[in-house]
Amino acid sequence: MKKSGTDKSGAIFRCEADENKYNMVHVSFGDITSMDVTFNSYISGWNAKNDELLPYVVGTEPVYDAKFDKKVFQFDGRDKKVYIWKPADYDEKLEEKYSVIYMFDGQSIFKTGVDEGMDNNEVSWNVGEHVTSMMNVTDNKAFIVAVDNNDIYRNDELVPDLGEINMEGEPENAKADDLTKKRGSALAKFLCDTIMPYVNENYNVYTDAQHTSLTGSSLGGLETFYTVLTYPDKFGTGGVLSATFDMYADKEWTEFLRYKLNNENAPFLDFYAGGYKTDNGDVTETMYNDLIKKGYAKDKLVFSKYESGEHMIEYWRSIYPEFLEAAFTQKVSALEYGVPVHYKDKTDPLEKYLEEYDLDINDIEPGYVYYDNSESKWDKVYAYWWGGMAFNSFTKEPYYYAEWPGYEMEQIEGTDIYRVVAPWGCMGITFDSGVTDREVAEGKKAFQTTDIQFSNDLIGKMYKIDTSVKPKADTGAMKFKRRYSKGSWSDYSAE
Repeated sequence: MKKSGTDKSGAIFRCEADENKYNMVHVSFGDITSMDVTFNSYISGWNAKNDELLPYVVGTEPVYDAKFDKKVFQFDGRDKKVYIWKPADYDEKLEEKYSVIYMFDGQSIFKTGVDEGMDNNEVSWNVGEHVTSMMNVTDNKAFIVAVDNNDIYRNDELVPDLGEINMEGEPENAKADDLTKKRGSALAKFLCDTIMPYVNENYNVYTDAQHTSLTGSSLGGLETFYTVLTYPDKFGTGGVLSATFDMYADKEWTEFLRYKLNNENAPFLDFYAGGYKTDNGDVTETMYNDLIKKGYAKDKLVFSKYESGEHMIEYWRSIYPEFLEAAFTQKVSALEYGVPVHYKDKTDPLEKYLEEYDLDINDIEPGYVYYDNSESKWDKVYAYWWGGMAFNSFTKEPYYYAEWPGYEMEQIEGTDIYRVVAPWGCMGITFDSGVTDREVAEGKKAFQTTDIQFSNDLIGKMYKIDTSVKPKADTGAMKFKRRYSKGSWSDYSAE
């Protein structure tokens, strides 16, 4: 890189390389090395801010506070917020109209201030800044329409109904109906029949598929994949980022794809995934390669893999300019079309964890975690844990984190004590009365402890709530949930 001057944000450095050869780059400054970000001509520049690289227009002062309109629709009898971003110089009479990029998980696309509880609102995709930067160096003009999915119904709205949910890897007591109500098919129809007509009628935008794209990550990537293949007359490009394809098994996917592989107007599919297990690289690799084998048009398939990438907004933000190129040209310069993808590193994250901390899994002493229900008197007791790299202290197998309310604990006969096989390696644990958040929103009372810091030293210990301190109610839709803020651990004895 060469220094080429300064602007309002500091020194400007330019990198000269062949964008047909390199699709990602990183920057080192001082002792800091950034994560990789997209390298193409669809962004003016990246700004080093708080040890991160964020999009901006070179020569201007970077401002990360995108302004947008908010429109509230009704979906499934509930408010559905939609955020509509338009360029600062938007001209409703301009002869050349604006393309439209639709996105799921709109609460994290901009800094909306409503993303608490899912992702840190200080971390967003910065899509408004991306598109502003793109418009500075290309002739492309675009709107962003972001659908908010930040509530307890996210797992319903972003999972289409393709048949039976894949329960492999879920806890034995898990129920498919508790995981999702599969309202994704209805949401896709709602997007096409309600939101899109509103945007088309009220803004100066193109309405054809060529100028309309859709993208999302995680469950949003799953919903994007389903939607663009179901409505190819509406969307010319789909950005399928870190999609949770394992929501369904091969049988359901085979049936869904049966009549969608040879459409003349098949959408261009831009796949991205990070690590093999740290993101959804494993299931994305399988789906992408299967599409090639089954005959999907190879010139409409591209896969960008980043093997060190994790399932986080920062990584989806860093790859976003690559999706912009796909949305406007249906190609990605540095990537080949329709070529099978194979990950080099398929290591289980647990193996890396054990190696990093020099741990011998056979040296782990197995044990239980206990809960004293003698005063709380819950009908059922569940344990939910998170953080770190947890595994079953008896079998030494990885513990795949359950959806809330977690794992049901076993009552020790003749006592008010409950136990569950201890998770070795997690960082936090919560005990609760086994009521789902959906049930809470529908009016059922729920109780839980506060979030409790956990370490392996607590294996074999027992937790008891301090019921002399009254529990506090959550807010909004969770007002029927009560949290106990005080409690303590003690040694457990069977006597």
